[in-house]
Amino acid sequence: MAEQPKIDRLGVSALDGFFSRHGWLFREQTVHDFGIDAQVEIVRDGKATGSLIGLQIKSGKSFFAEETEDAFVYRTDETHMEYWSKHSLPVIVVIYHPKSQVCYWQRATSETVASTGKGWKIEIPKANLLTDQSLGALDALVQPAPYIQRLNKLRLDKKWITLIAEGETVYIEYEDWINKSLPRFGITLGCASRDDIDEEVWPLRYGTAIEALLASTLPWADFEMDWDAYAEFMESIWADECYRGHDEDGEVYFSEPFESWYRRPDEEITHVSDNGETQGYRLLLSLNEIGTAFVALEEYLAEGDSVTQPGFSIDD
Repeated sequence: MAEQPKIDRLGVSALDGFFSRHGWLFREQTVHDFGIDAQVEIVRDGKATGSLIGLQIKSGKSFFAEETEDAFVYRTDETHMEYWSKHSLPVIVVIYHPKSQVCYWQRATSETVASTGKGWKIEIPKANLLTDQSLGALDALVQPAPYIQRLNKLRLDKKWITLIAEGETVYIEYEDWINKSLPRFGITLGCASRDDIDEEVWPLRYGTAIEALLASTLPWADFEMDWDAYAEFMESIWADECYRGHDEDGEVYFSEPFESWYRRPDEEITHVSDNGETQGYRLLLSLNEIGTAFVALEEYLAEGDSVTQPGFSIDD
């Protein structure tokens, strides 16, 4: 039994790798969500769409033990079936074989889930092998109106929006490959003021200017340079340029104090690291009008009291 958690992780890692290679945003549900192990957000032409799919991931040879000529049989209970059928996202069940390292999938709907009298089962077609060609079929599962897509995107980023609204320091870091003709960025989102918040690492993005990428991916945020990070970067350069040795007491001395040597550049955004191949940037996030409005809307929607309709009458 002790090995089962490790086998479960193999399936999650396989799905993470598959979707990340194709630029889709895979997010494991680190806080337990009954019946959903992860969410994946569809990315089209380098732009996050807000279109989400819920994933129930099962890993192990046992999930391939029962089969028909055309399908593998996955058995579940009424609680899961009802949860999936009422979920706001389309949900797919994915089974992963740890030896052959392949995945098969099927959407969980009232049409694909059948009662056995004692429980429920889903037949996962052997034709539904998860490959590059599966992306079109998965994309077709979620085609909500743009309004819903944008709302889903805000809901997906609720954690970061809430942290900023609570006064926490949320940052975005990215690397720019300076010697490449095609723009490419490795992006990380995190919280500097909270050690218990895991960073969110996005797949490498190609072909889009960073300003347009951030505007489309995080429409709820404004950005400003992290000048403290820049000062730390420049302090390392100052130490190299101005180092003069040690005095007779063993103290390091410099030709010029950092405070007089340091100059903030005129650019609004500049890099805070440089290794000759990539330049790193660090920006601090704040809520714009969209983010602020979403916080107010979430507070209203989360109110537990029922909405009372004021009565009125019209006299003749």
